[in-house]
Amino acid sequence: MIEIRTPGEDDFGPLTEFDARSFGSGAYTPEDREMTRPTMDLERYRLAFDNGAIVGAAGSDPFEMTLPGLTTIPMAGVTWVAVAVTHRRQGLLRRLMGDVHEDIADRGEPVACLTASEGGIYERFGYGVATRRRIIEIDRRRSSIAERFRPPAGSVQLSGGAADGVVEERWDRYRRGRAGELSRSPEWQAKMRFLHGADAVTAVHDDGFATWKATPAWNEGHPAHTVRVLDFAAATSAAHAALWHTLLSVDLVGAVTSNLHPIDDPLPYLLDDARMMRTTGVNDGVWCKPMDIAACFGGRRYGIDDSIVLEVDGARWQIDGTADDARCRKVRRRADVVTDQAGAGALLLGGVTPSQLVAGRRAEVRDHGASRRADAFFATSPLPHSTTAF
Repeated sequence: MIEIRTPGEDDFGPLTEFDARSFGSGAYTPEDREMTRPTMDLERYRLAFDNGAIVGAAGSDPFEMTLPGLTTIPMAGVTWVAVAVTHRRQGLLRRLMGDVHEDIADRGEPVACLTASEGGIYERFGYGVATRRRIIEIDRRRSSIAERFRPPAGSVQLSGGAADGVVEERWDRYRRGRAGELSRSPEWQAKMRFLHGADAVTAVHDDGFATWKATPAWNEGHPAHTVRVLDFAAATSAAHAALWHTLLSVDLVGAVTSNLHPIDDPLPYLLDDARMMRTTGVNDGVWCKPMDIAACFGGRRYGIDDSIVLEVDGARWQIDGTADDARCRKVRRRADVVTDQAGAGALLLGGVTPSQLVAGRRAEVRDHGASRRADAFFATSPLPHSTTAF
C-alpha cells in the first residue's frame, strides 16, 4: 500500500537523494542541502512512500508573477515532480499532482506554473505553454554593439558581491516590468548565487545586471573561451545595451551563449552585424494552469478595450478588459473562444494568441471576426518571458 503524506524534517535528506536519482543531477553535497532547504516549505510538498522508501514526490514554492499590464498575482511554482522508475503507470503521478493542486487551491493561489523537464507530461494536468525562450550563440570575435548604441564609460561596473542587495533590488524592479517574470525571495537569491558558483562574474548597471561564467579554451595560444549568460535583467533599453556591450567585450572569448533569451529580444538590432546572433534552439519556458479563472483573467490587462467570452472546459467567462482595468465573471452568453484549462493557461500571459491555439487544434472561435478581436485583446508587448528556473 503506497502512502502519500506531507514530509517532515527527517524526510528532507532522503528527498534530496530521490531527486538526484530521478533527475540524474548528481548527489547533493551538504552545501547543496544547506542552500536548498531554506527555499522549501515542506508543508507544500507531498511524498509517496512504499515500505518506507520515497517512490514519488511533488510540491510547490510560492512566488509572485507579473501579468500583462504589470499587475501581479500570487503564483504556486510546482516543482520536484518525479516518480520512481519502479512505480510508473500506476496512477501515482496523478495522485501526487492532485494533492499538490488541492493544497494550492486551499491556499487561494490563483495560478499554478511549472518549468517542464519533459514536454509531453503536463498538458493533461491543465498546463499550457505560456512563455518561450531562445537559445542563442554570438561569435564575440565578429560581433559588437554598434558604436552609436554603446554606453558612456563607467555606466557598468563589476560587482564585488551581491550581499549589499544591489542585484536583488535591480531584479525586483525589472521583474515588475515584464509579464511572466517572478519574484525571488532572499533565500532564492542566495541559492542562485551558490548554484552560479564562486567563479561567476556579475556586472551591474543602474537599471540592471548580468551574470556570466567563462569556460576556458586556450587552444594552444588561440584562446576561444565560452561565456555562458547565467542571469540577466535590464529594466531599461539603456541598461540592456550597456550590459550586452559588456558581455561582448570580455577578452579571450570566442562565443557568448544564453539559454534564457527572450523570443523578441531587440539585441540583433543593436549589433553591427545582426547575423552574428544565431538562434540555436527555441524551448518552452513557463507552463501555466489557471486555478481561478476569474482572478487570473480579471487580474491582467488587455491590448484593446473589449468584452470577450472565454469558455474553459464548459464554463463561460466574460472578460471585460481595457489597458487599465479588467473584470471576469461567469456568464451564459455564447462564447467567442472555446478552449480547455491548458489553452487558458497558454493565453494568460499574452504570449500565445487565440488564432495560434485554433491553428494548433487547441481552441475554437465563433467566427473570423471574434478571432481577430481576441488576438488583439489578449496580446501584450513585449512578449512574456520568465528567467527564473524553479
